[in-house]
Amino acid sequence: MPIYQEDPSHNEALLTFAKLDFNMLQRLHQEQLSQIEKWWKELDFSRKLPFARDRVIECYFWTVGVYFEPEYRFARRILTKVIAMTPVIDDIYDVYGTLEELVLFTKAVERWDTSEKDQLPEYMQIRYQALLDVYKEIEEKMTKQGKLYPALTMQKKL
Repeated sequence: MPIYQEDPSHNEALLTFAKLDFNMLQRLHQEQLSQIEKWWKELDFSRKLPFARDRVIECYFWTVGVYFEPEYRFARRILTKVIAMTPVIDDIYDVYGTLEELVLFTKAVERWDTSEKDQLPEYMQIRYQALLDVYKEIEEKMTKQGKLYPALTMQKKL
């Protein structure tokens, strides 16, 4: 916009609408990032899983690069949550978990059953429940939209 604004032949009305649209979209992203950050803080991974990387803000910016339009609000939220939890799982496997714990965790994810949580160490229960909750959120939203199939497909691919 600064370049267009400097052009002597610019259309003032168009420039005003472009600035308004930019500011509205920026505000939408700020609000959404605030909501995602709140969700992340409520998970309390920094205290409960201090070994895990905290990359939720970075992950949100990745999703904005893919889904920047306002109508993709839900896609940004879900994709950010899924991507943000990936480094936590990676850190559990690479840094913290024992072989026995990792076998249990892998089997729990493969079974995708809440009852499997009780077989896991406490730190893995936190992460496992967060994973189930994100996909439950996807399922609920997609069911309301009549698009449940993609959510079920994602679960099966995990």
